[in-house]
Amino acid sequence: MGLSTILRKLLKRKPKPLEVQERDSTRGEELHSTKSKKPTPAFASSHTGAYHPTEKNLHRTVKDSHGGDYQPNQYKTTSSDQRTDHVKTRNNGFYEPVLYKDWQYPYDARNRYENPPCKNLPYKNAPTRPFIGQIERVSEPAYLCLAEGMKVINVQQWRKANGKDVALDYIMVSYTGKQFASNNDKDKDSLHFIGQHAAQEAGVRAYWVSCSCLGMADDQEENVWRISDVIKGAFQVVIAVAGPVGVKEMGTLPTELLSQWGDRVWTLPELLLSPERDIEIYTLNRSLDQVQQLKQCLERPPDRINRRNFSRFWEDASIVGQLLDHYEGSVILSPLELIATALKCLERRHTTQHLPGDLSYSLMGLLRQRPNARKDDSGFQAFARLSLANDSNMLLERLICLLPPSPYAPWYSFQDHWDASLWDVYPRTQVCGIGENDTVILDGARGATIRWKSFKKVILRGNATVIRRIAVLALTFVSPFFIAAIAMLAAGASNAFQNSGYGYGSGYDGTTPLKAIGGLFLALSLIILLSSPWLIKKLYLGKVWNAQPWFFGIEGYIPIDEIEKKLFGAKSGRLSWSTTTSSLSRHDHLNHKDLVNYCEGQDPKTDPEVNARIQKALSSTNSEEKIFTLVDTYTMTVTLFAAVKPPVAVLACGEEGGMQRALLCSYDWTNNTMYRETVLRMETPAYWRMSPIRRVRLGLQTRARMG
Repeated sequence: MGLSTILRKLLKRKPKPLEVQERDSTRGEELHSTKSKKPTPAFASSHTGAYHPTEKNLHRTVKDSHGGDYQPNQYKTTSSDQRTDHVKTRNNGFYEPVLYKDWQYPYDARNRYENPPCKNLPYKNAPTRPFIGQIERVSEPAYLCLAEGMKVINVQQWRKANGKDVALDYIMVSYTGKQFASNNDKDKDSLHFIGQHAAQEAGVRAYWVSCSCLGMADDQEENVWRISDVIKGAFQVVIAVAGPVGVKEMGTLPTELLSQWGDRVWTLPELLLSPERDIEIYTLNRSLDQVQQLKQCLERPPDRINRRNFSRFWEDASIVGQLLDHYEGSVILSPLELIATALKCLERRHTTQHLPGDLSYSLMGLLRQRPNARKDDSGFQAFARLSLANDSNMLLERLICLLPPSPYAPWYSFQDHWDASLWDVYPRTQVCGIGENDTVILDGARGATIRWKSFKKVILRGNATVIRRIAVLALTFVSPFFIAAIAMLAAGASNAFQNSGYGYGSGYDGTTPLKAIGGLFLALSLIILLSSPWLIKKLYLGKVWNAQPWFFGIEGYIPIDEIEKKLFGAKSGRLSWSTTTSSLSRHDHLNHKDLVNYCEGQDPKTDPEVNARIQKALSSTNSEEKIFTLVDTYTMTVTLFAAVKPPVAVLACGEEGGMQRALLCSYDWTNNTMYRETVLRMETPAYWRMSPIRRVRLGLQTRARMG
């Protein structure tokens, strides 16, 4: 058999999948992957219940980096090679799973059967109160003031005495506590005179004013939450303002007084839900005595203004205009837009706090479902219960995916660093309950653990090209070739020495066939040895088609070249800076004359603003912002981000703009809660390499804000 025949057979062999060098940074040694001792079962799971598919069924659930279905044999030498003796990667090609489970009862569950059991009921595991306890709507107020005599009546008792068929229309008098004090008898009398006059002018029997018609102390709080029903059922809404401004000339609108009236949280629903577009305004001149005030106010006709013109008195005129369009029916907002827009208006206004959830309870009057108010609710808990009770189009699920401009932003801040709106985010999770300390119970997320201790070996796989095959064969057989060459040359020299004593002439040069073949093998092995640096470079530093997914976390800023040296053993150019992953990511046009429109991630440190934050973080305290570096070996990207605490897990919860919204969360073992430290925008292939995790107790406030 000739040498050419042997080489042809060797080149036709189907070698095992090419495995590129690995490096363990903890020892600084280069490793090569070995076969796993025991393959992972198809539905193997850790105690977290995470699902880790094997290569046999991986193509059913996982998408490859090119957007198509993942094929199990994609990274083998040829598509026809069906052998399964290739190396098993760690976690079957998935990121490290998040070992977490929430064992606590929720503060309130979406499904009431998940609430703590009520031990007083006769049967086991009976659910406690329903999650959505509703405030019943009423067709009439509980109390009204009759225009004749200005007497406060109980409406139900009055109906029993006068019959249900008797009309009892009423005027609602709206005012602000800054201009009329409820504990001031003169102010109360002024409001009653205005209400009586407005009712008589409109030809109705009664009027409603909050200082006298909220009832006794035992039912007063419940009647407060029904004010929206009072507004809707009123025949007309009138506004009473008082002050020394804008009343000296007839027909002059009290602009400053109306602006002060609109600064109150509870007056916005009164304007939006008013049954008539034109609203009458009664103005009292405080520079006069009470009798003169009322005489001047009631003798001249009240000012009338279309409710659309009220927004010009406020700074958020454009936002209030959107709400007016909705309630007038000209432009209907979606449930998500309605809640977000109304809350944005309400949070700019002021009120004397009665309960921590007053902001949400004022919003409640604009929505269909109204859960019972609770005194122990925080502001966020009240809003979360209101959001889950209504068809808010997964508002909470979208809210957790936004990155506030500041870690100290309040929970009702719907701002996002990337200027995304709530409706731009498509959730992949569901909020299934509300927890204590302003937390939510999240289900359906995919997650991965961030490793901070050290770098681990990363399995890299490349395509088995012709050059790589030749390099593998050459480096594999160079030692046998060299040994065989030495043996052949030695044997040939020995034969030549023996033949020289058998009468060969002086012209014999000692060359034998064995010696010639040995010389050829020696020359071939020397060529391979001299070219081995080039062959190794082609073998190990070529293009990578697949890599073992890892998230490595590093505190501070580290150049990419240093990371590659620690991770791969040499500067390879495999890693690149992310483009828009974090708030510190920077990008620009690719520096290539033929690819001018291509986007390329830039080193964030080249931005003076980012560099200043990096330098400031070097001397930061435990509760101040720090800079971290995240290395993703699956997408081969490096991301610089800012956070107060080092995150231990990545939770993918939604998508926006073609990128996945991933929450980087720290962990507090004292209450088993994950806290959102920052939000990243990751590439979609990374999402499918994360494992599903069980329910997570997630806190939206950073641990720095909590102290």
